[in-house]
Parts: sequence; structure tokens; C-alpha cells
Amino acid sequence: MPRNDGNKNKFEDLKKLELTLKNIHKNEEFLEENAEELSAHQIKDVKSKLASKKKHLEETDGTIK
Repeated sequence: MPRNDGNKNKFEDLKKLELTLKNIHKNEEFLEENAEELSAHQIKDVKSKLASKKKHLEETDGTIK
């Protein structure tokens, strides 16, 4: 019978957090590159959403580690 590894979920969550943060940075770079194609209102909305996600992930990151 296999043992339950209590840290497995923790490590999976940390990997997901890292991947999500990496994707957020890619999205920010994409916004900078394509800023002239978007309206100021669209850029503001996307940046605020990315900032809130990043803040949430940083807060969650401290609780998981």
C-alpha cells in the first residue's frame, strides 16, 4: 500500500504558482509590445487584473511555503 506524501500537494501548488507568475510576466510583456493596438481603457483593465492576480499569488505563496 503506497504512503501518502503530505508534501506532494504543496510542491504541486508551488509549481502552479511559479507557472502562473511566469504567465503573468509574459502577459505584461505582451501588453507593452502591443500597447499601440489597444485603447488606454483596455490596457488599464488588463493591468489592474494582472496586478490583482499577482498580489493574490504573492500572498498565497507565503502561506504555502
